[in-house]
Amino acid sequence: MPHACRALTQSAETILDDIRGFNAFGGTTLSFTDLDIPYLVNEFWTAGQRQSHAIQEISYRACFKAQLPEFFIGRLTAPGEAVHDPFMGRGTTPIQAALMGRRPLGNDINPLSALLTRPRLAPPPLAALEPRLRSVPWDTGRIERDDLLAFYHPDTLRQIGALKSWLARRAPLHETAPDPVDDWIRMVALNRLTGHSPGFFSGRTMPPNQAVSIDAQIRMNAKSGLPPPPRD
Repeated sequence: MPHACRALTQSAETILDDIRGFNAFGGTTLSFTDLDIPYLVNEFWTAGQRQSHAIQEISYRACFKAQLPEFFIGRLTAPGEAVHDPFMGRGTTPIQAALMGRRPLGNDINPLSALLTRPRLAPPPLAALEPRLRSVPWDTGRIERDDLLAFYHPDTLRQIGALKSWLARRAPLHETAPDPVDDWIRMVALNRLTGHSPGFFSGRTMPPNQAVSIDAQIRMNAKSGLPPPPRD
């Protein structure tokens, strides 16, 4: 048997033994077979919320906990080795790999994935953000779509337009290695576009990947009696 195959087999045997004996959270692994498929059931990572590194916390929903890839990365790879996620979504696995000293690799058919992941792999210094934000010509924005006023106050929508135009000039979407500060600002703005709390640019609504239609948002505004407030 080639050395690489032997190593892979030994690694698989080791991790199965580890899972069968796992009891870090006080539970015993349940082992059974159903329809010739073996199952190993236990709590392998915490059920608690927001237990990951702060860099993992963004508002894009429909993700798994960072402890899931952490569990397998720590058992199946060594520092310096590559970890590839072919469906990386918001980037939980590549970012966890980087935090654990691995080489993060990933791809996704959705271009939003790169915009959410790449900046968090190389966060800029906090001191660089304020002067860059001051350089945005905030008073040059225009309202290009009146229907979006269902979500945003007119002043806020103009500022979003100004930021969008500024980013299009400085960090166009086809650029694979944009300025890290511009890239970070865009990532944060994408995360703050719509949501249900005052920390978002919109009035009270749903996050982007659970977005409601414009008509539904108009009905929500009428029912609550709360038009979108200005956000800065």
